[in-house]
Amino acid sequence: MRVCLAVLILCATASGCGSGSDETPSTASRAIRIERCVDRLLQSTATQNAADEESARRYARKTYCGRFDENGWVYDDGAVSIAARTWLDRGATCARGGEGEPTTTVPCEVERTAGGVETLDCALLHIVRRSEVREYIGRREMNGAVDATTGRRSTS
Repeated sequence: MRVCLAVLILCATASGCGSGSDETPSTASRAIRIERCVDRLLQSTATQNAADEESARRYARKTYCGRFDENGWVYDDGAVSIAARTWLDRGATCARGGEGEPTTTVPCEVERTAGGVETLDCALLHIVRRSEVREYIGRREMNGAVDATTGRRSTS
């Protein structure tokens, strides 16, 4: 994993020194940002073997980090802007289907506890800068959407 990052840094350095490569410094820095984002996203995951790890990295790169970077939401250190989180919230889709039926893509339904409380999914917030998360939660708390002490959204 660290070897890939070292190779990317080496490529970025070589492209900036007139090596004749088609890769521009901005393309190299984009690749580095994306790999750092992937590192952060997968930092607490465990895989069984190298093939599983590369598969997970490819999925994270294509599904999340590459898209986030296209929108300018990945910082140089690999942290992600809170804008990525809100974008995912607005565009979330799920697959639905039954036995013998084809699956269809539909908007995700909000999961609620028995008491009717909607849980705030914080998975992506772990790679967002803490200052942005605090501001986001503060705004949500002010409008009554989230109780920061429980991490849950209000249903009212």
